[in-house]
Amino acid sequence: MVSTEQHRALLLDALQLSGNGGLGLQLGIQRSLATLDQLGYLMMSSRTLREASHAGLRYQNYPGRFSGRSLVTSFSEIEGQGCYQVQVRDDLGPLRLLAVEDVLGSIVASCRWVLGRPLPVTRLRCDFPAPPHAEQYRTVFACPIQFDAPATQLFFDAAILDQPLPHASPQSAALYASLCERRSIELSRGDVAARVSQLIVEHIAEPPDLAAAANALHCSPRTLSRKLLAQGWQYQQLVDQVREIHARRALSDPNQSITRIAQQLGYADNSGFFRAFKKWTGLSPSAFRERLFG
Repeated sequence: MVSTEQHRALLLDALQLSGNGGLGLQLGIQRSLATLDQLGYLMMSSRTLREASHAGLRYQNYPGRFSGRSLVTSFSEIEGQGCYQVQVRDDLGPLRLLAVEDVLGSIVASCRWVLGRPLPVTRLRCDFPAPPHAEQYRTVFACPIQFDAPATQLFFDAAILDQPLPHASPQSAALYASLCERRSIELSRGDVAARVSQLIVEHIAEPPDLAAAANALHCSPRTLSRKLLAQGWQYQQLVDQVREIHARRALSDPNQSITRIAQQLGYADNSGFFRAFKKWTGLSPSAFRERLFG
């Protein structure tokens, strides 16, 4: 089995030897349904794109080395627009652009399988400078593109979210959902950070402390800390990442007040949320929202 280190080394070699800066984008848009295996069939047999999106994001750790780990994709609906938002962890180094482009390309390819036609993309925002191969973006996404944006977001016409899908099958969806759940559990057994993150997500307003999380995972706090450290994490870092992802996603919905978002995250008042969000992003929640919609 190829280790994470070997996988990253192979990708770095591929980038260098091919001289193709847009390799990630091409990998994403050319990915076949077979790559996603049961998850792909679950999405295709869902009743609507909304259901397929929730399934794909629930099991985003299923298909790849980066998805659901170094990159976390979330979904929201903003003023008649569907929005897939990609949050990137700082551990990707020179593979950051490749990994983000792979995810963006995969979203377009996956939606094309599910819908039986292209996703009606309306706008793409990228939180990085325009790469030398930026012209490829216009071919792939066929929409206005903004680089150096405050977040990486792919917008599309939300009217398509609840239209019946051509291959919908409740029986097949139930079968593949059970298979994906089983596979996800198998994958996360060796991924302590993923299991802890899920605990935090389930109790985001009052995350368990290290001792409670260790108890839930049937180990000692010291063992849990050691296993997290082996994956490059400290416990509070995971708590902060989960809360930051939730905050970013919630702030992208203009209908949610900052006070309400602070309450969802368990802050007694806005000042605590403001301090935490400024630490995570360098911006206040209101400044972040202004940049998103400015």
